[in-house]
Amino acid sequence: MSDKLFGFYERKTLSEPANAVERIVKDGYLRQLFSDELSAIKSAITATNPKKIIEIGAAGGITKVVWPEVETTDVRVSPGVDFEMSAEKIQAEDNSVDVLFGMDALHHARDPRAHFVELNRVLKQGGNAIYIEPNWNFFSRLCFKVLLKYLHPEPYDTKQIDWEINNDDPMMGNQAQGFNIFVRDSIKFQTEFPNLKIEILQPLKGLSFLLSGGVHTRLPIPSSLLLPLYKFEEGNRSWISRFGLGRVIRLTKV
Repeated sequence: MSDKLFGFYERKTLSEPANAVERIVKDGYLRQLFSDELSAIKSAITATNPKKIIEIGAAGGITKVVWPEVETTDVRVSPGVDFEMSAEKIQAEDNSVDVLFGMDALHHARDPRAHFVELNRVLKQGGNAIYIEPNWNFFSRLCFKVLLKYLHPEPYDTKQIDWEINNDDPMMGNQAQGFNIFVRDSIKFQTEFPNLKIEILQPLKGLSFLLSGGVHTRLPIPSSLLLPLYKFEEGNRSWISRFGLGRVIRLTKV
């Protein structure tokens, strides 16, 4: 993914995750959004008394600020990341992990199948994997395929047959992976991984996120204007089901 918007506007938060963390912490809207996403992950946990919790793709996030007991990992060394690790090679003992989660991280995995093999190995019985991934409602597809094509140039390809990502840039992925794997190919997934139960949970991250420009292309709309819209959206189930750009997905090892 280019670290310059339209080829000339430098997005330092993309190539330097520490800048993204600083922006989120200082921006009232972004901090509320990311804190609430972490709360949504906490609420989705069904594992009993979870102790060992791992985040994948943590670079550029604020997990360590608001949930310090999480073991944060990423393929890039960065402030707020405890150790370097790919989603395909989870550094944990067999049956030792209570919860693993990722926020817009799974669709960056080069080999999701290898990730799920590892997940099945390290999760305890009853443990969870929780992902926040791009949604697949009509509005999301329109945004990711058309409206955001030049603001966030990762493809949203629902026709990609293979789950693997053939691109060496870790910032590039297929934003439709949540749909492709857990909805379109749900029968194939359950056949290959019968111990991992799929549950599609609530949508989140509505029009306010689109208006904000996100972390890397934050637009000059003040948080004081975005937050009232954000609170309305998150409190209106009908609205967020139509316009939610993100989706919570839970896997449970059964």
